Amino acid sequence: MADFAMATVKRLLILLPLLLAGCAVVSEEECQAGLWYERGLQDGARGRGQSLVYEIAQRCQEYGARVDSEAWLRGHEEGVEQFCTPENGYYQGRRGNSYEGVCTGPTADLFMVEYRRGLADFQMQQEFRRLAQRHDDIERELYAVNAALAAADDEESRRILQFRRSALRRELSLLDMQLHRFGFLGFDFFY
Repeated sequence: MADFAMATVKRLLILLPLLLAGCAVVSEEECQAGLWYERGLQDGARGRGQSLVYEIAQRCQEYGARVDSEAWLRGHEEGVEQFCTPENGYYQGRRGNSYEGVCTGPTADLFMVEYRRGLADFQMQQEFRRLAQRHDDIERELYAVNAALAAADDEESRRILQFRRSALRRELSLLDMQLHRFGFLGFDFFY
């Protein structure tokens, strides 16, 4: 258990600078620092492909710095090992993250099984949210149509509003059935 905790802490320490760094490929300060093994380790742990080293090298060249691509690749290889676990596969898929195909060998198969499972869960959650949002929108529109129907003073307006109310009720009933289906799946959308 202590090994698991240490591995988790190590992964968090590797990923922390990435969370703080934003989306830039590499900053001038990173180029000048020259911590290429560490950078490769971070990029690998994020599941970034090896072609990233070329983008980094181009950017650092603009800053007058040279990239030690061999050190980066050694770190990247170790980082990829941390990335390519079944647990992380599910985690990446569950969040809808893209996969750059960095895993190889038997770990790739295990990673992909869990990645696909997580991605399917993510897609189901997105569909559930879309249906729930549409359900809420229809309920609001139905409320407005009922209020307009109560205030309508001519037969033509009433007929149009009644037709719209009927269509909204049908759609709401269909959405209720679709949303009810998610309850039978036992899917937890709120973790």
